[in-house]
Amino acid sequence: MVPKGTLLTEAAKQVGVEIPVFCYHEKMHPVGACRMCLVEIEKVPRLQTACTTPVTDGMVVRTDTPAVEKARKGVLEFLLTNHPLDCPVCDKGGECPLQDTTFRYGSDRSRFGEEKRHFEKPVRLSPFILLDRERCIMCTRCVRFQREVAGDETLTLINRGARSFVGVMPGRVFDSPFSGNTIELCPVGALTSALFRFKARSWELKRTPSVCAQCSVGCNIKVESRNDVVLRLTSRENDEVDDGWLCDRGRFTYQFLNDPGRLVTPMVRRGGKLVVATWDEAIDAVVRRLRQINLADGAETIGGLISPSSTNEELYLFQKLLRAALGSDNVDVGLRGAYMSPESEVDAATGSIAGLESARVILLVGVDPIKRQPVLDLRIKKALRRRGARLVTIDSRETDLARLSGTFLRVEEGAEAAVVNGVLRAILEEDREGEAARRLGSRYDEVARAVAPYTPARVRELAGVSEQDLDAVVRLVTSGSQVAILFPRPLAGEPAGLQEACWRLGMAIGCTSSEGGGIYPLGEESNSQGAIDMGVMPGRLPGQEPLSQQGIARLEALWGVRPPEWRGLTGMQMLDAASAGRLKALLVAGLDPLGSGDSAGVREALSRLELLVVQDLFMTPVAEMAHVVLPAAGFAETDGTFTNLERRVQRLNAAVTPPGEAMPGWEILARLLRGFDPSWGHEGAGAVFDEIVRAVPLYEGLSWDGLGEKGRRWRFPGSAEVERRSNGFQRRLWYRPARRDPVPEGAGA
Repeated sequence: MVPKGTLLTEAAKQVGVEIPVFCYHEKMHPVGACRMCLVEIEKVPRLQTACTTPVTDGMVVRTDTPAVEKARKGVLEFLLTNHPLDCPVCDKGGECPLQDTTFRYGSDRSRFGEEKRHFEKPVRLSPFILLDRERCIMCTRCVRFQREVAGDETLTLINRGARSFVGVMPGRVFDSPFSGNTIELCPVGALTSALFRFKARSWELKRTPSVCAQCSVGCNIKVESRNDVVLRLTSRENDEVDDGWLCDRGRFTYQFLNDPGRLVTPMVRRGGKLVVATWDEAIDAVVRRLRQINLADGAETIGGLISPSSTNEELYLFQKLLRAALGSDNVDVGLRGAYMSPESEVDAATGSIAGLESARVILLVGVDPIKRQPVLDLRIKKALRRRGARLVTIDSRETDLARLSGTFLRVEEGAEAAVVNGVLRAILEEDREGEAARRLGSRYDEVARAVAPYTPARVRELAGVSEQDLDAVVRLVTSGSQVAILFPRPLAGEPAGLQEACWRLGMAIGCTSSEGGGIYPLGEESNSQGAIDMGVMPGRLPGQEPLSQQGIARLEALWGVRPPEWRGLTGMQMLDAASAGRLKALLVAGLDPLGSGDSAGVREALSRLELLVVQDLFMTPVAEMAHVVLPAAGFAETDGTFTNLERRVQRLNAAVTPPGEAMPGWEILARLLRGFDPSWGHEGAGAVFDEIVRAVPLYEGLSWDGLGEKGRRWRFPGSAEVERRSNGFQRRLWYRPARRDPVPEGAGA
């Protein structure tokens, strides 16, 4: 039994029957272009395409009759009429559906002896994509992906009939941030990667499951390597996270791993110059000087900054080194670490990525996912075209999704929070049933006071938004609980009013505990959420706990040392303290403070330090100033975990070895910890994660082995969400423009 409306191709898969296809893809509208999936249906006079035919009750289908076999041979014979037999040099060789299908279903000879067509090759469609026109079989997968999934009609079919070919729309450039997906979708090797072309054969590659390190979505990837060199990254389908897609940033950003300029040995400054040292010498130098400074000047003179793109294991050990070994709470994620909203007991998204597809209303406030979390942009577009979700955008920019919004409120820069507060004020005023008051509970009076100044007149003055526009948003967000609110997670020191306003609105309308609804603070870096969970910020312990006696006692029992009870300095405050001579030592891991705004002021502050330790992949400007430089591994060279924006903890796996003597970040930090106390050693990333589970109550129930290849989410306190599973039979639905509301007067285009 299969659900009503299931296509024959999908029904056959479920019962283990293979029907060959070329043009069909389960996540795009079926077109029946290649005719490879022809089958015989009882009482139907002609063969039918399985990819466009839904099953019906009592239907009898035959997939291996003489008529079907003859049709398949004929289709393949036509497809190979002009397709070059260049499998030995084609990048697709060994993983080519046309090659495999021909071996299985094709004939050993052809009736067409004419010379095949020849074209100039390759045609460069973009810096990343090359086209061999003579290989194309006109399946149109690439064109349909760009139109239906990416929402960008850059690729098209040029000319008609036998003269047709895939090309870029006249007057356009193929600059889609999702263009690399067309390489994997192409079933014949017509579209190939400019970075990978002719580098290796598919059967020579080692494929290691891992996670993309380019943004907080956490798309699943395969790191494909040969001779210990990363040659390409490909998608590894995890429908709950990425729906099987990758953005170009995630797909093509890997060549830095093979850069000959990588740091390969530890270095220690001697006689004013950085010289090569052994790991023992470098670790000993760091431990010895930190002890001296701690003894002479106190723990408050030592600090640490680490990148939010580090793994959970690196983040956890980094803060443990500062707090347990050195007694300092001066620890932060970069110069401007993450801001935690006081509006929520736990600061994290309450909904899931896949759950966005079920949302009835999606409210984008000051975010542009296509630039910061690209694959999230695809998920939202899918909700629009398949579920008819209503999209509301409140932004000062005309973003990619703003053009698809039924309601787009273009506001003055920085005025988004005023609009959200105005919406919430109107909701509280109309709360005759007391639902919003009940949901806000004891916070009602505080919230009501906070939004009281945002009258329609005040919102119009601050944001340029009319009362009619506010009313339109109020009607949408109060139409049901399946409302998703997406907004940027601010950095420390930035205005936090927008995040707090969105949290309050979400709590008032009750969208935090429904599937298809939720509050989504969007961090930019690959492990922004993990950095918060690991407590890499002053005044917050692992598990997002404040410096409470309970939290301190819990860590003391685990570490055998009492963490500091005083609130430390933020990244910017550490620089100020260094300038004033109050900060003597600074550890920097995976980032370069000199890349920020006032590099002259930062350089002056760093130059006053007695000890600067830098852990990185390259000799960055800050590394050139360091007293000790520690060479670290890249994301494809280490084991570890990331926590993505939906709180899913996923494993990275080392695919290749780091160059020279470079070492995974967690291992460097474990060595430093052992230098202070031999009992703090960790024998693997899995052992570190097991300690994280004990140190972070949010991660209770997770385990290194239990994460598997698709990861697991930690449960948001008080939520009723259920892990969403892909609904395969609904994938046949095709693109239809979302129903658009008339744009209220003054709301922008």
